[in-house]
Amino acid sequence: MAEKLKAATQSKRELIVAAARKLFLETGFGSTSMDAIAAEAGVSKRTVYSHFENKETLFAAIMGDMCRIISGTNPDEPIPDEKPELVLKTVGMHILRSVMEPEALDVFRVVLAENATFPELGKAFWNAGPEVMKDYLAEYLSELDRRGILSVPDADLAAFQFMGMIKWPYHIRLLFGAADIPSEEELEMALDQAVSIFVNGVKPTG
Repeated sequence: MAEKLKAATQSKRELIVAAARKLFLETGFGSTSMDAIAAEAGVSKRTVYSHFENKETLFAAIMGDMCRIISGTNPDEPIPDEKPELVLKTVGMHILRSVMEPEALDVFRVVLAENATFPELGKAFWNAGPEVMKDYLAEYLSELDRRGILSVPDADLAAFQFMGMIKWPYHIRLLFGAADIPSEEELEMALDQAVSIFVNGVKPTG
């Protein structure tokens, strides 16, 4: 009985998140009401509020789900103990493929368009998305630094730098409609180069 109740609760949460994501992308964050989300999800407004305090926490939940998809793994789990080049390329490819998805690009655009009016939206996006991914990579780079495999005195900065290296050539241009989605071969070549430049730049010199 308890398992069925848990499954039903989770199912309703997923319906609410899916409905909110759809409406946020179609009409924008500011124009979407909790009433509209409840109607789209086919649940009561009370049910929506039993899961999410407000639109901001609901948006943060959407970003958290996207972050897990983007990273290709669970940020609560340790990164596999493999060569840094392999790990960074695997994580980097997951990030690139995911942020280039049409829906992901639309979410970024919604945040950029509405952040001036709803600054808490940008904070929710940042804390649930890029910040989580940065922390995930920074923890991994810190461990490599502790073990003497790489020299990374500022792991947070290094994580941001790596993410910037792999995202700028494609993601930013796609956001502004200034490029087409690259081929798999082009992504592989770009990632290989970015990983090589990054790893060689943080190798111990002693």
